[in-house]
Amino acid sequence: MNKNLTIIWFSVIILFVLPTPIGRLFIDMAGGIMILLFLISIIIAGIGWFSWKSLKSNLINCKKCGATYISASENCPICGASNNSEKQETNFNIPASSATIDIEAKETD
Repeated sequence: MNKNLTIIWFSVIILFVLPTPIGRLFIDMAGGIMILLFLISIIIAGIGWFSWKSLKSNLINCKKCGATYISASENCPICGASNNSEKQETNFNIPASSATIDIEAKETD
């Protein structure tokens, strides 16, 4: 019984190793699966990196206690400090003449 099992396994291994059409098929399938696994791991790493960057851009640090939290909150969840003072409102309705800087050209020797 053990001898028959050894012959069967030996014939299967030879079928896969020798350059027969079945052996080439399995080698090509193994290569395709390895490339697919490599690409899937690269895609998962890219999705993780973009998710981390997106999450990191939504985090704020509290100026009083240094805690980090999501920017949707107006108050720090640890110390309760308000972070509305950080937001500086810019007035985009000012005239352009008051926002421009006058530059005078001077010749140098």
